[in-house]
Amino acid sequence: MTIYTTNGRAPVVRVPVGNVRVADPLTALERQMSRLFEDYKVPETGVPAHRLGATDITENAADYVVATEVPGCAESDIKLSTANGVLSIRGEKKKPEVEGPVKQHLAGRQFAAFEEAFTLPDDVDVEKISAFLKNGVLSVTLPKKAESKPAERHIAINAG
Repeated sequence: MTIYTTNGRAPVVRVPVGNVRVADPLTALERQMSRLFEDYKVPETGVPAHRLGATDITENAADYVVATEVPGCAESDIKLSTANGVLSIRGEKKKPEVEGPVKQHLAGRQFAAFEEAFTLPDDVDVEKISAFLKNGVLSVTLPKKAESKPAERHIAINAG
């Protein structure tokens, strides 16, 4: 290691590449976790941005399927709609009502409204979209439109 002084400024330390030390692993993990949680906050307010749970979007020959986790939600808590080529999923995970005084020892679950929007591909038949909720997973099926084949037309050739 070599230290260089630069006219009253902080010294510059040159460390050979093979001798670089990694910071304390727990400190590095703590920084990564802090950054992870900061990613889920709305910058202006600092309030968590409530989004849907983990979501998978798959496609096969007949349709697209959007499967998303919505644990603790009933069918009546979720609203689906389409407008201008966008599928919107809105809902609310409601806090259960408790009777009488309760002493809470740990509060780790979140209860809030959520909303997510997905742009629909052009080949989705909006009139045939269906959805079902099972075991905390909402599955929205987006059927593809039947391919329209141009009708074959024979054109007669007239003699000149």
